[in-house]
Amino acid sequence: MKKFLITGIYILMTLAIAFAQNKKLNNEYFTRDMLGASKILEQQLLKGDSSNCAYYAYVLKRLHKDEQAYKFYKISFEKGLISEQVHLLDYLHLASQLDKSDKNLINISTKLEQAGYRSISESLYDILKLSKISNACFNAEADDIACSNNIVSSTRITQENNIENSLLKTFLVDNSCKLIPIKTNQIYSINDNKRHIGPINEQGEWLFVTRSQLKANKAGIYNLEIVYSKKESGKYSDLNNLPFNNSNYSVQHPYFDKQNNILYFSSNMPGGSGGFDIYTSSYNLNSLSWSKPEIIKEISTSADEVFPTLDSKGILYYSTTTINGDGGLDIIAFDLIDKKITKLPAPINSEYDDFLFLQEGLSGLITSNRKGGKGGDDVYNFTIDTTPYKICIELINSDSPLIGINNTPLEISYQNRQLNLLSDDGGKACFSISAIDAFVNPSQSLSINIKKSGFESITQQMHSLILSSENKNITLNQPLKPIKVIMPPVVKIKIGQDLGKLLNLNPIYFDLGKWDVRPDAAIELDKIVKAMQEFPGLIIELGSHTDSRASAKFNQTLSQKRAESSGKYILSKGIDPKRLTWKGYGESKLLNKCKDGVKCSEDDHSKNRRTEFRIVKT
Repeated sequence: MKKFLITGIYILMTLAIAFAQNKKLNNEYFTRDMLGASKILEQQLLKGDSSNCAYYAYVLKRLHKDEQAYKFYKISFEKGLISEQVHLLDYLHLASQLDKSDKNLINISTKLEQAGYRSISESLYDILKLSKISNACFNAEADDIACSNNIVSSTRITQENNIENSLLKTFLVDNSCKLIPIKTNQIYSINDNKRHIGPINEQGEWLFVTRSQLKANKAGIYNLEIVYSKKESGKYSDLNNLPFNNSNYSVQHPYFDKQNNILYFSSNMPGGSGGFDIYTSSYNLNSLSWSKPEIIKEISTSADEVFPTLDSKGILYYSTTTINGDGGLDIIAFDLIDKKITKLPAPINSEYDDFLFLQEGLSGLITSNRKGGKGGDDVYNFTIDTTPYKICIELINSDSPLIGINNTPLEISYQNRQLNLLSDDGGKACFSISAIDAFVNPSQSLSINIKKSGFESITQQMHSLILSSENKNITLNQPLKPIKVIMPPVVKIKIGQDLGKLLNLNPIYFDLGKWDVRPDAAIELDKIVKAMQEFPGLIIELGSHTDSRASAKFNQTLSQKRAESSGKYILSKGIDPKRLTWKGYGESKLLNKCKDGVKCSEDDHSKNRRTEFRIVKT
């Protein structure tokens, strides 16, 4: 049903043109009979007509036939049959999941980036990673969309009678988890039999409703509008139109901030970035009027931004598609104060469409068409698992791994707190940390300092281990290296040399479009750390470089983030910040002829993708 709420206009405008001469396919497609549409498209392919190959892949993806969809998207792309951005996004997400070696990935990412799409990274310290997901008790074979804990919009007729393609209506959820249609004798009546009703947003004395318009515009499209009401004497008055509703575009998905009298909503009105964008409009209590809608520019892209919600901390949540997304719509968090944008982690986001994020404390609701539901779109409860982590450190002698090191002090630091432990006879020391404390700001991250006479001291950062662990009982085997007096070899170190080359480092790789330090890269960076520890006079400039593919702006931003993440990793090992600087150079210092417009081999491009460690002072 969200296809009606989000992409109905896209389908009507693009597919109606593509299939204008195939009335049967139009009807199949527009009534959401994806299976029927797939059969018609398959027959076209069997007859040798591949013009709609990308649309066939699109339908297969919605039928959860991902491997087949990927196959036909790849064929379509390589034959030049993909022109729609939604198809490029589908192909990108499928390739990222099924075949990361697909040679078309970089080209697709570049096309989307040039078209105005963006990549949004997750926060490493998001406690939502600990969420447990379960089906809402009222889910059915129809589409269900959560509006609040006790209000649901659904395509069902009654609790027992579900029709997938019926009109969207809004229901109350009673104490026995039954969905009760809103009737005229209740506080408000918003359902009718002529149009879609929902989702809605009720905040205090205010009620806002998304509904389809009764009349089509000149293009034959029934756009969406928002109507609202304010309680008078404990009851809602008649529903009023927002002044910016219009038959030529949709106004949908309201969320009202009752503290500041600001309405957040999604619209494809003129003046946006393409598709749907998130807007705000303020209500003036004196003039009883709404202000002119203002787009939230920081989050506006060529993709659709839809289903806005707001929490008590000033975080705006919405759904969109991104270059590095999990697949379909992903839920994004936007801090209205510091303007930071992050993608929510799994299991909140999935490989399917995820939207309408509603959180209260440590629990909440999302709507998704992921696998494991009962219908198309289903409502899911999530609860953050706050069970404490139990962490055990087993200290062993690196020269004799079977021997535990007892009576060793361990200093545990986190959240400006300190815990002192002593290893037992077997060399083990255990402690617990709350789930809340485990997901703190990186500047207050969990670290363990180990000092033992006759052994090298160690400072171990534990956050990466916690964040990557699939359970909350963690055991870390920590070898301690006996101190040995060894004369270091004579090494001629000169200013301007690349320390990485002197140490014969392996290339430092990053995942496509990302800048997180991978485990294989950490091994190489540790060699830089060791050299800086052995030669305390060394001062290094870390430089990150890209090849010339993708735009210069994209490459500059990516290289700067990669340089920063690599530099911060080195500092996390105890290196004095005064001894290290970092800079991203993008594609500004290519080592060969492979600039924009020059055809080069993959090997030639790879020579430009590098991380250098230039010696500034010895």
